[in-house]
Amino acid sequence: MPNFKYETVDASGKTAKGILEAPSMADAAKVLRADGRYISSLESSGGSSILNMKVGSGKLKTKELMIICRQLSSLLSAGITVIRALDMLYQQLETKNAREVIGKIYESIQTGKTLSEAFREHEKVLPDIMVSLIAAGEESGRLDEVMLSLAAHFEKEAKLKNKVGTAMVYPVILLVMTVVITLGLMVGVVPQFATALASMNAKLPALTQAILDFSHSLINFWYVYLFFVLAIVIGIRTFIKSDKGGLFWDRLKLRIPILGKSIRMTASARFTRTMSTLLRSGVNVLEALEITSRTLGNRFLQNKLYDARNEIRKGLSLSRAVRGITELPPMICAMIAIGEESGTLDTILNRAADFFEEEADAATAKVTAAMEPIMIIIMAMVVGTIVAACGAPILSMTKSIM
Repeated sequence: MPNFKYETVDASGKTAKGILEAPSMADAAKVLRADGRYISSLESSGGSSILNMKVGSGKLKTKELMIICRQLSSLLSAGITVIRALDMLYQQLETKNAREVIGKIYESIQTGKTLSEAFREHEKVLPDIMVSLIAAGEESGRLDEVMLSLAAHFEKEAKLKNKVGTAMVYPVILLVMTVVITLGLMVGVVPQFATALASMNAKLPALTQAILDFSHSLINFWYVYLFFVLAIVIGIRTFIKSDKGGLFWDRLKLRIPILGKSIRMTASARFTRTMSTLLRSGVNVLEALEITSRTLGNRFLQNKLYDARNEIRKGLSLSRAVRGITELPPMICAMIAIGEESGTLDTILNRAADFFEEEADAATAKVTAAMEPIMIIIMAMVVGTIVAACGAPILSMTKSIM
């Protein structure tokens, strides 16, 4: 259970300091206020111990964001105050991360900050679109409507992610099975053939000898192979996370046949959906474009949208600025142009998002359909090579006897 460092002032003006153990910051605050004390300072006192370190990025999941937005929308539309709505939301949330974030936001509101300021303090765990739309909702006085719009946005984003994730399950299973079967043959079956062939003093083909040598080295020097695999994985991950490496990888993914179309359609769906949500909530085009660029999951497209923002600053319309991004479908430019002319850009983009989400589903299904036979062929080639290498000497000896 985490510790919290506090400083309180009682009714007589006496100051008290200490450390309190509680499940969360909100629970600690309730305990302190239960004694009639005013909280002047309350912060985590977990230190840098490895036991207090969090695993992962700490970002809230899309499903958690959807629940937070939908419940806040319902509570605010019912006339409940923000502070009371946050308290009720905190009691209803089940996941630890979500409760902790809402608890800290609740405490920030108690100190006099606005809701947008409190949410902005947690930009590392909350998406940019959520922080920006809450600020826009406060300015326009339509915070409940903005929250409902955010809930719908996160719900559709969650469905898109689930469809992509579900489509990739079978190829991943085939890949794991290929690795497991290969290791099983090399470690369990090939050594038995090696023993049998050695007792026969048979002359081994080059392929058979290579397979036997690899099996022997894999069994006796497995840690060397493990080191090289880990080094390669870490090296690739480090390269992809770097600015130049990530830009190169994201650009390469867009050009891979079949897979590239799936990525482009998914990015197009996110672009149109996010832009529609932001524009409908009153966010200006430049800010909406900046926020949207960070939701595409592709640094190359993010840079392209950044260049488009510069073109808009020079006086170009959104449709003309986006026209130079050839990685996005031409239909997006056409739809944006129609929306700008009719003054219904947010509505047009929302309809386009529905279309691109269907296209993303179809493209992802094609990727899965293409990967399944490829993985099966790879598995057959690996297993077939090992079996042929082990069976060739025996077949050769049988022919010589006959």
